Amino acid sequence: MSSIIFTWHSNRESIDDFSHGLSLAQESEASSLLVLACHDNHFTIEQVNPLLSRCSLPVFGGVYPKLIYKNQLMSQGCIIIGFQQAVEINLLTQLSKLVTDEALEQAIEQSLFKQSQLGDSDGVLMFYDALIDNAENFIDCLFECSDYPLDIIGGGAGNLAFTQEPCIFTNQGLIFDAIQIVNLKSKMTTAATHGWQILQGPFLVSEAEKQTIKSLDYQPAFDIYKAAIEDASAYRFNESNFFDIAKNFPLGIERINSKIVVRDPILVHEGNIQCVGNIPANSMVYLLKGSIESLLFSAEQAAISATKKIDERDFSATMIFDCISRILYLEDNFGRELDAIAKHCHDQQVLFGVLSLGEIVNSESGAIRLLNKSTVIGSW
Repeated sequence: MSSIIFTWHSNRESIDDFSHGLSLAQESEASSLLVLACHDNHFTIEQVNPLLSRCSLPVFGGVYPKLIYKNQLMSQGCIIIGFQQAVEINLLTQLSKLVTDEALEQAIEQSLFKQSQLGDSDGVLMFYDALIDNAENFIDCLFECSDYPLDIIGGGAGNLAFTQEPCIFTNQGLIFDAIQIVNLKSKMTTAATHGWQILQGPFLVSEAEKQTIKSLDYQPAFDIYKAAIEDASAYRFNESNFFDIAKNFPLGIERINSKIVVRDPILVHEGNIQCVGNIPANSMVYLLKGSIESLLFSAEQAAISATKKIDERDFSATMIFDCISRILYLEDNFGRELDAIAKHCHDQQVLFGVLSLGEIVNSESGAIRLLNKSTVIGSW
């Protein structure tokens, strides 16, 4: 069991605080360290990399827009979690150069499965650069290459400006264009919910390329999206308010099992809509809506499912990957979401997490999915 033996956090953006936390972690009895930092710390690689390269313990984790510690939101600062047992860290770099499924499968087989001691009951964490445009292809290949379903949770690291920067912690320093697969060597329960509901549709994705929707129902994608929202609400688009409106109206892909996978529109350019996550051509998508209460209810349901005991054993930790766009929608009510999750964790259970740019979890069928605007929770 990957027990938590050390926890440290600071709400300050000071590099000296981070250095102090790393020193305390190395003086503890921990065997490996999960390191999380807020992007608004504005740490530079010149500040951070010497600290990481001198660290005597294996390091993994990422830089995220915001962090969660217990039921508190952190806009600045860091969290360090020390594991009593050694975890297995697998790092895949230069993902953007692996442009075919064959190249991804080869990298996964050579870098992960040939070296890994991954077992069929092990929990897995995944940290990745959110601006890798083939992250979803990677997780599809990871599922296809696995001999058994993985209990996995994860989330995209980065920043709300959507600029690619070093955001993955390693013992070699902060890096980008990379994915970490971390085997906890412990059973984990996972759950994911979103709380969004169908408003209009379906619409046929008549042309798309990876994360970009070019046309819906054979018309420019933004024209259809704009008309649907303006018809159903008082919102009106102008040249600068796309994201402010779009955060309230995600798109949903209908899967074979009739479940909706949410996609977050983040940019519009020349009539095309860019999302976080792939939109398959010829798929059917819906315009979605939400409410504060529906999102809060869904987060609590995820917490209830993820904190169910395994073999009557209490968990030592619960980790949250909550989409950054949920706080943009919930605003001052986001604290209620954290409270709803925290009340299902016992006092000795370490509760922490991140606000991410895309969330990773295994579905009920075992397939690994990239989600948006969702709450993903894992307990071990």
